[in-house]
Amino acid sequence: MNGSLASAAGLLAYCVAAEIARELCFKAAADRAQTASNYALALAAQPIMWLGLAFWISEAISLVLVLETVPLSVAYPITNLPYAGIPIAGALLFRERLTRGQVAGAALIAAGVVLVGASGL
Repeated sequence: MNGSLASAAGLLAYCVAAEIARELCFKAAADRAQTASNYALALAAQPIMWLGLAFWISEAISLVLVLETVPLSVAYPITNLPYAGIPIAGALLFRERLTRGQVAGAALIAAGVVLVGASGL
């Protein structure tokens, strides 16, 4: 793997991790603000909400950099891995329950990403 592809792979991994982290930050902020009388103000006052926004911005920039060297047919499926990772992370960090169907769905998404992404190489 040459240097630009290695960098792109690292940035793609960051995009996946940042999207999962972003959603976890937003969930934590929403949970903390839900009993506030002014929900929007309570969200805006939370550093974890701003961290989530920072992940969102940095992920978008990283994806643009990835797309300079990686075909969309390869990059896009990989950027959908958070659809499998977010529910699992929610179960681990927020003790949310996953049904067997949700676990099977996450596994199918991951498998689909591998199949679609690999076919574009």
